[in-house]
Amino acid sequence: MDGLLIDSEHMIMQACIAAAKEIGITYTQAEYAELIGRAWPDATRIMTKQLGGDDNFQHVMHCINASLDSDGNVFPLKTGALALLKYYQANNIICGVASSSPTRHIEERLGAVGVRDYFTIVTSGHEVRNGKPNPDIYLLAMDRLQAYVTFAVHECIAFEDSEPGARAAIAAALDVIVVPDLKQPSDFVRKNSYAVVESLDVFLNGL
Repeated sequence: MDGLLIDSEHMIMQACIAAAKEIGITYTQAEYAELIGRAWPDATRIMTKQLGGDDNFQHVMHCINASLDSDGNVFPLKTGALALLKYYQANNIICGVASSSPTRHIEERLGAVGVRDYFTIVTSGHEVRNGKPNPDIYLLAMDRLQAYVTFAVHECIAFEDSEPGARAAIAAALDVIVVPDLKQPSDFVRKNSYAVVESLDVFLNGL
């Protein structure tokens, strides 16, 4: 969701960089990119180490939450997201969300931009033991979708913007379309993905 459907990563990253600067820490885009697509426990562990300890991590998280909440931010949809969702709905192709974000964030962010109803199911990284790049979240999402329509794994595609997410989809034996956001995919992901495209509308225009 974040970085693929919702253009949230840039705003959160800038808030993180600003919060770290307040306590004399230079935090970079490259460091933030290491968190993208990861389950919250993994992201917390990585970021705590990056920032030099739990106190610094807690300060940065407090500032990020205060900044985003006070501004009343609604993260906008990424280019092509709505058009692609409308295309799939018109062609009776069901969609689900498999995001590392908490369920509350998924529901709020998709609802705020009016696209929650395009998704039959929502699956959060908090619902599985192992987060991305492990395949657990995609396996759970496909299991839930099977309650609505019968399909084989090779009939599914996953859309991802992050390295851990793409690796999770590949490990789940899914064809994955990678739409990079803050970081370009590795050679492994490029080799094992169905396609790497600049944006969702580029993919849609090629259908």
